[in-house]
Amino acid sequence: MSPPEAARHRRKGWRVKDIWYVYLFAGAFPALLVFAAVYKYIEVLQVRSWSSVPGRIVTSATESRAVKTGGVDTSDTELRNFARVEYDYTVAGRQYRGNRVSIGEDLGNFEIEQTLARYPVGRDVTVYYNPNRREQSVLERELPSTLWKGIAVVVLVLVALIVGAAVGFPKLAGWMRAVVGNPDRAPLVTALLAFAAFALLIVYAVHKQARATRRWPTVPGRIESAGVRAYEVRKTGNSRIRWKTRYRLDVVYSYEVAGVRYTGDRVGTGQVGSFSEAFADKAAARYAPGSAVAVHYNPENPAESIVQPGGNGLLALWLFPLALGALAYLVGR
Repeated sequence: MSPPEAARHRRKGWRVKDIWYVYLFAGAFPALLVFAAVYKYIEVLQVRSWSSVPGRIVTSATESRAVKTGGVDTSDTELRNFARVEYDYTVAGRQYRGNRVSIGEDLGNFEIEQTLARYPVGRDVTVYYNPNRREQSVLERELPSTLWKGIAVVVLVLVALIVGAAVGFPKLAGWMRAVVGNPDRAPLVTALLAFAAFALLIVYAVHKQARATRRWPTVPGRIESAGVRAYEVRKTGNSRIRWKTRYRLDVVYSYEVAGVRYTGDRVGTGQVGSFSEAFADKAAARYAPGSAVAVHYNPENPAESIVQPGGNGLLALWLFPLALGALAYLVGR
């Protein structure tokens, strides 16, 4: 094989061998969605075989819970609102109390007003219970049809994007060979630019959503507490995992919309932790417990709220796609 042919062979082999991670990254999310949908459908089939008995609603109110955010890399939490619905039912002369409404997972801040309206205190309901474990029960054993439609649309769109990338990526990489200074790195440059474009779209969507909070209606609220929250952030380097302590503003406020009371702790968009406890404490001093505050809430989902609307705190996010673009330029030189 002549040297030019060997070089072309190496470039072609590099392209086929080293861009698989692009498709793996793109296909991970739809694969996860399909797995979750199949798992939930199996659970629905199991619940359909459960027995049913009459029951009665004994509790119907909102409650707030601290929910962990950020995955395994942080110990930070945020407050979310839930519809607390409890019901009593009797099986074989023994009384049970259940609190699970739907077969779906309740992640909080979702259809609270509608759920409480469906299940007021004193309403008679049908309770479905597991005959093998009678303490397991649910009121709604079918998943919303909109959930299945939403999953199907997302999966189809992502699959279409993956197929489009599989067809267009080699062509784009071929065009990139004639543009970049180092043709052997054209596939890597193309992948970096694709990731940069994807990150740009995500940042734009987040920034647009944050700016939309300025148009949210407001209601009077009350500061319940104000202080500093310490949490841990995992840092990985030199094959070691270390945990760093950070501090952030921790303000809890309450408000009411359409007769439903909510609790929130989101002050502004783009809140980040600080390594200085004094800095976070200075920010907390602006919110005196018991004082009044104007709360902006999402009219489509009143459980979502904010005190300082706007997207000014998210300007730093634009640096990420710009950094990927700069890295693509340096790699291709």
